[in-house]
Amino acid sequence: MKSSIKTWTLICASLLFLSSQCEKQKDLLIESDFGYVNFNLAEAPKLNAGRQELSLYGCNTVVTTRDVVWNGANDLEWGVNNQVLSGVPFGYQNKDGREYFVSKYYMASPPVMGLMNGSESSQNQPVIIGLVIPDQFTFMGERPVQIVHLDYNILEPVYLNYVGVDYFYRVDESTMSCGDLGVDLIPLNIQCKDFAWRNKPSTEKIFDAKGASGIGRLRNEEGQRQVFLPSYDAGGKDCLDCTITILDDILLKHEVFFATADGYVKTISLTDFYKKYGNKESIKLACRPRFELPEGCRPKE
Repeated sequence: MKSSIKTWTLICASLLFLSSQCEKQKDLLIESDFGYVNFNLAEAPKLNAGRQELSLYGCNTVVTTRDVVWNGANDLEWGVNNQVLSGVPFGYQNKDGREYFVSKYYMASPPVMGLMNGSESSQNQPVIIGLVIPDQFTFMGERPVQIVHLDYNILEPVYLNYVGVDYFYRVDESTMSCGDLGVDLIPLNIQCKDFAWRNKPSTEKIFDAKGASGIGRLRNEEGQRQVFLPSYDAGGKDCLDCTITILDDILLKHEVFFATADGYVKTISLTDFYKKYGNKESIKLACRPRFELPEGCRPKE
């Protein structure tokens, strides 16, 4: 009897040891899984454009190229192919008390500013918005690689008209605002159906093309709680026809909406809002806690 108890005790101890080792290996895999992004940049859109930043937004994850050094400098270099960003989180993660899966990313690259006199601070100058192709992707494989192209020589220069966003809107005193809930970064898609492409003889058959979209983001920080609407006029009169959509499928803990007179929605016409209110009213946000993993935080089936 004593022999069988000892044997059973040894078996239990072995199982516990193996279980702890498996957990350690799992944690190690969680920490070490990663992918690569290979960037190819077209020529600089202006002289002395400097290097260009790009940010990736995944489930509960932010990666920026300014965290990486290429040839002794930060960010991406114009006119250079095969600039590799390594160590991009991929696979199961266990942070903030929840286990989730990172594979889907949205990417945003800021406009190139100061086209007239080199001043980065003037808000009355046209800017160039680039195309990031693709601007979203899903990693697949064991050590996956995604190729991304940036071209800032395709779209016509525009002026930017800023519209504030209210992180602290409450329906009533019993509800908590997005700011109260701790929501501090929201990816967005801005799509303008009449964004003009440049007529370039080198493309031969592509003339008078229109339509473009890109990824942006909202930060709950001073000076960052705003979105921009492109226009071809410095005063915002000739603004483009644009919609803006919340991309919250990678937000681990919260779901986000625009609060409108017609209810909570994910997409609004930014143009209609600007024409009605200008920059005198802010776009209202509403958030609610999320208890199930969103699609962008689960492995692709």
